[in-house]
Order: sequence, then C-alpha cells, then structure tokens
Amino acid sequence: MIRSVPLTVQDLLDLPVLRRARPEVAVGGRLDQRPVRWVHTSEIYEISPLLKGGEVLLTTGLGLVGLGEAAVAAYVEGLARRSVAALVMELGRTFTHPPEALLTAAQEHDLPLVLLHGVVPFIEVTEAVYPMLIGGEVEELRELERASARLHEALATGATPRELLALVGDVCGVAVGLYTSAGDLLGGEEVRTQDGLTFEFDVGRSPWAVLALAAGDGETTTGVRRRAELCATVVDIRLGATFRAGHRPGADADLVRMLASGQYLSSSDIEVQLRAAGLVVRPGWRAVGLAVDLRLPSSLRPGLNATVEAARSVFGVSLVAERDREFLVATTVRPAELRSRLSSFADALEQELRATVGPTAVRVSAGPTVGDAAGLARSLPAAMDALHLARRLTLGSRTVLASDLGVFHLLSSVTADVELERFVQEQLGPLLEHDARHGTDLVQTLDAYLEAALGKTSAARALGIRRQTLYARLERISRLLGGLDIEARQARMALDLALVSWRLRTSAVTGRP
Repeated sequence: MIRSVPLTVQDLLDLPVLRRARPEVAVGGRLDQRPVRWVHTSEIYEISPLLKGGEVLLTTGLGLVGLGEAAVAAYVEGLARRSVAALVMELGRTFTHPPEALLTAAQEHDLPLVLLHGVVPFIEVTEAVYPMLIGGEVEELRELERASARLHEALATGATPRELLALVGDVCGVAVGLYTSAGDLLGGEEVRTQDGLTFEFDVGRSPWAVLALAAGDGETTTGVRRRAELCATVVDIRLGATFRAGHRPGADADLVRMLASGQYLSSSDIEVQLRAAGLVVRPGWRAVGLAVDLRLPSSLRPGLNATVEAARSVFGVSLVAERDREFLVATTVRPAELRSRLSSFADALEQELRATVGPTAVRVSAGPTVGDAAGLARSLPAAMDALHLARRLTLGSRTVLASDLGVFHLLSSVTADVELERFVQEQLGPLLEHDARHGTDLVQTLDAYLEAALGKTSAARALGIRRQTLYARLERISRLLGGLDIEARQARMALDLALVSWRLRTSAVTGRP
C-alpha cells in the first residue's frame, strides 16, 4: 500500500529556510512524532479560539508584551488545549530571550516551544511549507479513494469477518481489534494502548462493538483517522446486523436452531456471532452441543426456563433454544468433566422442574466436544441424533454421550438389511419364538443381563425379579440356544449386537418413541 508520510515538526525545523534561523528546541521531545496540519503566523494574544489543532504557530511574541505571568500562562494553555503542534518564537525583535513564564507554562502543558535565534521572514516559511502540506492532502485523498474501493469490493464479494478485519489493518497500516462494548476481543488482534495511540470508534450508532486501531510508528494523521472512520462504517455494514442481532430477544435461540438444522454459516461468521453472544472457548475447554428431552405435557415455557437456569448454573455461559418440543444447549466444558457435568445438569434440571411443574422425567444427550465454537454445527446435530436413538432404544440412563451409541448408530442405518435380519434370527430366533408362544420375557432378560455387564444382582433388580428366577431364566436361555455359554466373549459380543439390532428393528416397526 502506498503511504503518504506526514510532515512533522522536526521535518519543518530541518527545512533550509528554518535552519538558517538556528532553531533551538527549548521545550518538547519526539518532534518527529508531532504531525503538522498547517502553519500559521499571528501576533494576536487571543489566537487560540481561531485555531483547529495541528498548526505550527509562528510569532515574534509581540502579543505578549506587557503581560503578567498569569496571562502568559493562559496564552500557552489555550494553545495546548487546541492541540497546537508547536509554538515557534523568533527572538530579537520583541524578546531577546523567552519570558520565564512562557517556558514554565510550555513545560507544564507539554507544548513544544522552538526559539529562532536568527531572523527569517515568516512568509518564506509558509511559502516553503504550504505546497508540501497541500500535496500530502491530495495524495491522502487519493489513498482514501483507493481504500474505499478495496473496502467496498470486500463488501460486494462477501468477505468473511476475519478477511474484512485483515483488510482494515492493511488499509490503515496498523494493528486492528474488534471488541464488544464490554472489552472482550471479537476478532483481529489485541490492541494495547501502551503500544501506541489507539483510535477507538463506536461502530455505527449502536454500541454493539468497538473497532480499535493502534498507532503505527507514532502516526496520528488526519488521513489515518479518515481511513479508520471509513473502515468503521464498512465493518458496521458487514457485521453490525450480526452483532446487533445478538442483543435482540431470541437471537441466541435463532443461532442455536440454525446450527442444529445445518443452515449454512461460515466458520468465521459462527465464531463472531457466538462471541457476540458471550460464548467463547477458553484454553483447555471445548464447545459442546446438548439435547434435552423433558416430555412436558403442555406448555414448553417452564421447560425452556428450567433448561436455561440449569445450563447456566452448571456450565456457565450457555445458549438455549427450543426445537420440535426438545431443548438444545450450546455451551463449553472441560472434556474430562463432561460426564459429571452432564449428570449435574440433569440433577439441576429435575430440581428446577420439580419446583414449577412437578416431578418430570429428564433425558440429556451430548454431542462430541469440539475445539472451536464453529464446531457446534457438528456437535448439536449429533446430540439430537443421540437423543432420538436413546429414545427409540428406551435406554434407562438419564444422560448419554453420542460416542456411547456408536454401535447403535452403525446398525441403525442397516436395520432393514436382509443379512442383518438373518443374523438376528440366527442369534435370537429360538428365544423370540419361545417368548411369542409362551408369553415369556427371555429376550428382555438376556438384554438386561448383558446391559448389567453380567451382574446378576443388578440384572434381577432391573427386571424386578428374584435372583433365583434370573438363574432359572438364564439356564433356559442357554438351553434354547443350544447350550451356548452366554458369558463367553465371542458369544456375548454376537448376542449383544443381535439385541441392539433387534431393539432398533422393533422400534422402527412399532414406531415406539
């Protein structure tokens, strides 16, 4: 990018026309970082109200003759308040040395004071400087036009937030950061005030965010400010609607529903919108989507309110939405704590509901944890699939992870396959036939036994029968299956797969929820 270098006070003093006057910097430092907008000559005491800032004021000090210390100090204070770039005083005509009150006030108000020990016609200074200032202004206007074209092209081609902020940094030549009104970084770079001057803008008229631009090499020209203002307008056009939507009632729920339904959003757009809603994936944490089934009899409002309260009490910042009488949650968690947090969430949810609608059955599923907020577009649908599958299988657990149902997911896609039907018949056929003829529950007994990891006490408790009754059923099962040792690994694995397939096929045929 072509850059116009601003004329500084130091550049002005280095001009031959001023070097002849033997300039002495009596007060001030880093004059190479004080840009000059204009050069003005005046002997009027009340000159400060007529200035706009950025001027170098040339004077012989005639307007200060006969004034007391307080009046001289007020003169300097007025110039400093107008952000005058420097006061240049020619010695010899009015003062042979600067008034002490002038030096003291200049130091107090950090106003550069330059003394000229030789006589130079001020008209020669202005004639030398004006073409330089006007030329720089023309070049800056041309650069502003080029910047405008690049920014509007980015708008027309649908640049992502990340691409747009990178372009803003390139156009302005400085580090750029986009922040919430609370000071959280939304995109771009961290802009630290100690690294230099920062231009902050309330982008648009709504305080949805702040676009901060750090100063580069001490440059604070009007041109940089103009480009920054232009960039702020373009950022507001591209991202303002997105961020302001984050403050609209129901916007968080809309975003969660969009992610769950697979509506297209770029990863950068997802990141930006979730950050605007306050959902940020911290180091060591992962984003995760949850699905909640409450089986409420009528109004969903108590369930929504309970889900919001329980999610925020257990997970912290969470976005909640209702979809098809289920509740979806987008949140973050430490991976090692997912199962325990999920259980705590179910407990909190039951407690919230007990206080409003009475005891309510709760089932919660979690999709895979993902490394960034954009990954919720995968995690939320997976959580919904796991919830629906757990419902079809009538699993007794209140909480389930999508990864727990890997085999069920695999087999659910082939439940109508002829080979799978033959496999189920080979493994469970005699038991299915016996149950059908005699009204027994041998298949259910085998399912509960394997579900309990071959724990006879647990299986008997789950079935509501005595241990002796369970022993008798297991002996009959083994006999009907040709003396099969159902505790042997290979036999147990085959039976488990057959039972999974049987449950899936049964729920598909009966439509059992």
